[in-house]
Amino acid sequence: MTKTTTVTTIFGPVRVQHLERASPELAMVRHQVAARVYAVEGNQVAGMLAISPAYDDQEWGDINLGAEKIRALVPTRFSVIFGRVRTRALLDGTPVRHSPILTIDGAEVQAPGLTLARGGDTTDFPVTIRTGDWTSKPASALVAASTYEVIRAVLTVHEADTDRVSDADRAYARYRTPDRHASAQRDLRAALRLRDQIQERINRLETYLTVTRS
Repeated sequence: MTKTTTVTTIFGPVRVQHLERASPELAMVRHQVAARVYAVEGNQVAGMLAISPAYDDQEWGDINLGAEKIRALVPTRFSVIFGRVRTRALLDGTPVRHSPILTIDGAEVQAPGLTLARGGDTTDFPVTIRTGDWTSKPASALVAASTYEVIRAVLTVHEADTDRVSDADRAYARYRTPDRHASAQRDLRAALRLRDQIQERINRLETYLTVTRS
């Protein structure tokens, strides 16, 4: 049993506990590579959310060369995962594993695809409430504000354990290296084709200028 840390928020104290992978509470939670799952409890707050590393890749555009993806060398953001999409069993009756469920004021909150800067703002994203297997609606301002506070509390606890963060970063980098190398190689092949096309154009122009000068 790991210790529980209490974090003060504007909505009252939130108790945060890191859950080991073998915890019974995670039996139906879908495992994300290098994710660390935390249980939370507080005023109108209950449930879990997961924190995993994320890369801060950038997209650069050039009117002549096209878009270029600048890949970060190490993870520098956090992916925050909570909210299930569906609850019905598969056709063969197999129960569906889902992301951690977080409830605020009795409603299941979601923020799909959420990544946040480390040590940065935790309030610049939309929060929705799950209304069905595939449907949701915007959360009220109060529920959204409470969600921001809960995420801030969990990130505070997570970032304080630097060994845990470092271990997760290394595990995530190892897992992502093959697919990131493959995509970089595809981009490199495209860039080399472009280089060859540009060199051919240079050769044609130089040949024209050479011939017409004589």
